Amino acid sequence: MSKSYQNPIVRGMYPDPSIVQVDGTYYLANSTFEYYPGIAISQSQDLVNWQQMPGVIKTTKQADLTQAKSNEGIFAVNIRYYHGYFYVITTNFSEFKTIIIKGQLDKQQQQIIWENQRVEVDIQGIDPDLYFENNHVYVQFTGYIDNKGTKAIQQVEINLTTGQILRDPQVLTLGTGGRDVEGPHIIKRNDWYYLLMAEGGTGLGHMLTMQRSHNLWGPYQAPLEVNPLFTNRDRADEPLQNIGHADLFQDVQGNWWLTCLGTRPSPLDFSRITNLGRETLLYPVIWDKEWPQIYQGVPTQSVDLTKFAQHAKNIGEQKLENFTDDFKNNQLNSEWLSLRNNLKERLHLEPGKLTLVGSDYQIEDLGTPSFIGIRQSEAQETFSVTLDSQTTQLNQGQAGIISLINADHYLALMLKYDKLQQQYQIFKVIKVADLKQVETVATMQTLPEKLLIRNKPASKQFVACWSDQEIAFELSALHLSNEAVAALNTGDVQGIYVLGNAQLTICQAQRY
Repeated sequence: MSKSYQNPIVRGMYPDPSIVQVDGTYYLANSTFEYYPGIAISQSQDLVNWQQMPGVIKTTKQADLTQAKSNEGIFAVNIRYYHGYFYVITTNFSEFKTIIIKGQLDKQQQQIIWENQRVEVDIQGIDPDLYFENNHVYVQFTGYIDNKGTKAIQQVEINLTTGQILRDPQVLTLGTGGRDVEGPHIIKRNDWYYLLMAEGGTGLGHMLTMQRSHNLWGPYQAPLEVNPLFTNRDRADEPLQNIGHADLFQDVQGNWWLTCLGTRPSPLDFSRITNLGRETLLYPVIWDKEWPQIYQGVPTQSVDLTKFAQHAKNIGEQKLENFTDDFKNNQLNSEWLSLRNNLKERLHLEPGKLTLVGSDYQIEDLGTPSFIGIRQSEAQETFSVTLDSQTTQLNQGQAGIISLINADHYLALMLKYDKLQQQYQIFKVIKVADLKQVETVATMQTLPEKLLIRNKPASKQFVACWSDQEIAFELSALHLSNEAVAALNTGDVQGIYVLGNAQLTICQAQRY
């Protein structure tokens, strides 16, 4: 039991959280957009220490991400447990299809085995939610209801096995007056159906709102004083911003909790920038009146459970652990991501080594480049890879270390071998929108032993290391911020990148 913890509970790009509790274990689902595997799944015993599980979507039959543009792909995910099975429902925006994938715990109760087949639900919208009642299954979602751009929360009844719509879409609410009403979840309590929503757009105006009805099909209403239910839209000094898109769930003792997304902007002169994307937050909830009271009413970074004794019983000692991968297992660590599809024969694992073989796809291409990375989890942290010089072969290609937020905004330190001069070229690559700069930084006689990215709130330093020296250059972190991209779906991902007929072998990767 712990009397306090820090938000985010899952750090880095883990947006649109949805949590379900099964037999004392909590399972968290997050959106992944164009990254692969699709749909991130984590598990926890104490709500504050989470272990990444293998992602859900690993085949194009489940969801085809191969044509997903930046900030497309797997949108808001909802996870539920019903009659012994997990169900995730999401919209693959690149296909614009709403899909349900079913899963079941293995015999050891350690992993979820997800089915390869999906169920499609023919609705025109995003942010789907599953609600089960009396052997009936309902899907809530947000979508346009006219050609003027009016959004509404709508609902259908479906056949869970086939996805067939049994009752056509009906508008539940237009929201409480905020723009972009989305992220619906229905909770039934004391004969009331409570509809949790997000409004205001997933930026500084983001907020949680709620309405209720005695009838599942509405109308849903709320007194003016109820909303916004939870937000920091008018609290610019709070370290957490963009609070929204939430889910309500109960712990093993029946206490209510709210998980939602938020950002941790970093101060930069007179502005604040977001490199980490939207992260997963957690707050205790009390239903002592007709409407839920979320924590103390303010989305704070530090959560004091002194006044939430029953909730505190479920919270363990929070441990913020670094990431180290020595590639000792025959399976890739679940934190690694590629773009749009798996890397197939281009990725090789052997004891103590990971080898990535190059391709002609570049990061800005709509495809699967030879890139593999992990999320940046802190504004100030270092990501490093240790090279295996015996196996690494640059040939006529290139290889290096890279940080990206989307296909058109990335920074990299790349290596190339000049066969004529018999030396290695180190150059920096800057891609910002339609501008791309490639500049030679140095030449060396040997390969670096390590490549690093030293992330700071205002900058990213790229470093090539030998035992006796470093070569480094520094670039603005603003280039890879949500503010630069003007889209808030993703955050920075850092990893290795190989072009052409080169291959890069690393024997360790760290984030610390």
